[in-house]
Amino acid sequence: MLGNTEENQELDVFELLEFLSNSTRRKILGLLAEEDLYSFQLSRLLDVSPRIIAKYLAELENIGIVSMVERVSNKGPTRKYAKLNQSFSLIIDVGQNTFNVNYFATSEVVQKLSKEESKKKQELKIQISKELANIRDCVKENIVDIQKLDSQRKVFVQEINKAYIRLNELVEKTVYVYQDRDIIRSIFKILLNKPENKVSLTELASRMRIWRGDLSNRLDRLANETEFIKYEKDRRGEVWYSI
Repeated sequence: MLGNTEENQELDVFELLEFLSNSTRRKILGLLAEEDLYSFQLSRLLDVSPRIIAKYLAELENIGIVSMVERVSNKGPTRKYAKLNQSFSLIIDVGQNTFNVNYFATSEVVQKLSKEESKKKQELKIQISKELANIRDCVKENIVDIQKLDSQRKVFVQEINKAYIRLNELVEKTVYVYQDRDIIRSIFKILLNKPENKVSLTELASRMRIWRGDLSNRLDRLANETEFIKYEKDRRGEVWYSI
C-alpha cells in the first residue's frame, strides 16, 4: 500500500511510477477522477478488453489507489464500481547530480477544501433561504394590500352604481324622450373628467357623433324645459354646457 511507512514509501513510489508508465492505466485514473465507474464502462470508454481492465483495476487496488465497491443498480444487477480512495502528488526533480522523487498525500488538503466548499454551500443555502423568505413576505404583504384595495374598490363601485341609479331615476321622472335622456347621461359622464364642470358644443357633437345644429337645438330646448342643462357663451361665441 502507498505511504504506509517511510521505509516502503520509496518502493511504493517507484511501483507507482512503473504503473503510470502505461497510457491505458493513466487513462483509467483520469476517468475515475471524474466519477466512479464499473469495469465494463471503462472497457467501452477506452476500447480495451474487459480482461485487461480487470487486471489493471486489480493492480490499482493492490497498491491502494482504488477500492472496489458493490452498488445496487435500478436498471440491472449489482455491479462493482472502481472508486478512487486516495489523492496524492508526485514531484520529480531531475538535474545535475540530482534525482528526487517525492510522494505527498493530498487527502488532507482535499478534505480541507471539501470542508470550505461545504461551508460556502451552507452559507449559500442560508442566503437563499433568507432571500426566499423575504420574497415570500413581500408578495404576501402586497397580496394583502391588493385584497384591501379590491375590497375598497368594491365599496366605491357600489356607491357609484347607487349614484347612477339615482341619476337615472331622476332623469326618467322629468325627461320623457329617450334620446334626450341619453344626451343628459352622456354629458354627466363627460363632465366627471372636466375640472371646470363644463364642455363645449364642439366637443359634445364630436364625441356623441351628432350633427352640431341638431345637438344645439336639443340642448337649448332641454335647458329651457328642465333644470338639467345650463349653458353659456364665451367671447369667441363657443357655447359651453354644464349640469
